[in-house]
Amino acid sequence: MRTSPPLPEAATSEKKSPRAEALHGTSGLNAERALRASLGSYSGVSARRRRSRSQSLPASGTGTRPAGTRGSSPPAATRAPIRESTSRCSPVRQPRRPQQRARPAGPRPSRHLLILRIDVMALSQPPSKAAPIPVSPLIPGSPYSVLVLQEGYSEEMPDGSTRADGTVTLVLGPHLTLVDTGGPWGRERLLAGLAERGVSPGDVQHLVCTHGHSDHAGNLNLFPQAELIVGTDVCLPGGRYLPTGLRQGNPYPLHAGLLEVLPTPGHTQADVSLLVRGTVLGDVLVAGDLFERQGDEGLWQALSEDPVRQAQSRAQALDVANVIVPGHGPPFWSPGRARVEEEWQGTVQD
Repeated sequence: MRTSPPLPEAATSEKKSPRAEALHGTSGLNAERALRASLGSYSGVSARRRRSRSQSLPASGTGTRPAGTRGSSPPAATRAPIRESTSRCSPVRQPRRPQQRARPAGPRPSRHLLILRIDVMALSQPPSKAAPIPVSPLIPGSPYSVLVLQEGYSEEMPDGSTRADGTVTLVLGPHLTLVDTGGPWGRERLLAGLAERGVSPGDVQHLVCTHGHSDHAGNLNLFPQAELIVGTDVCLPGGRYLPTGLRQGNPYPLHAGLLEVLPTPGHTQADVSLLVRGTVLGDVLVAGDLFERQGDEGLWQALSEDPVRQAQSRAQALDVANVIVPGHGPPFWSPGRARVEEEWQGTVQD
């Protein structure tokens, strides 16, 4: 039978008087430390005895005691190693508090001011080419609205030819105006589109053909009662031609301050565009083949009679218009400053 070693004298002795503690040099704290040290040495002795007993077991494959032996234990290989206990207690460390940054002097900025500052910064950037903002075919306005009756297209065919038709745009307002007519193969589609809006060919007051290619001027004969602006030529009903300054680079007004025909040469030398002011999206330029479509860089040059002049006309168009209606694609935002400034002003006013 195993007997425990006697406790140290410091642990079994009776409580001494303060005078006796002073004489022997053992205070209450020193006595507690002595007791802990003795218990630690006892734990060390017990651990060594357990290790020596485990080493005396038979080295069988199963590592178990003979049958009938009480107090059998799992094999030594599977038992977790016994750690010798330590009596010394490590001090508890307090977590370090994070240092707080000094707050700058002055009042804290308002959350609303921060949001406004972020919005202004975002509006000062032009629209991303990777994520173009779609524009509806109907752009309302007062007194003029712009409606794309037919969205132009252009696609390469397997035999090397190109299948195309031009954009047809109706400007609704005091002076009903049609821009381009599409090709003659789309005659019935053009008439049906006008009829759906309650418009007959005789109602059109001005017909602007941006240039004389067949996919843009193929149905001129449907509008004999309209004023015809074909490129830089202006003709009244009955074949009466008017002198204008279009060839000299001057605009030709249809409704002063609201509808203007602008010379935009390049694709052909006589190309023109129609500028519509006062829509809810700002100024809209119906540009024909000045722009084939959004993102047409590397494409329009091969179709241009004068790429240098067309590049100049394109740059000027982007400066004056908020929205571009191209000759073979949907309307798109101009990345010019006008749209950004108007949106910023509207945000501040709201």
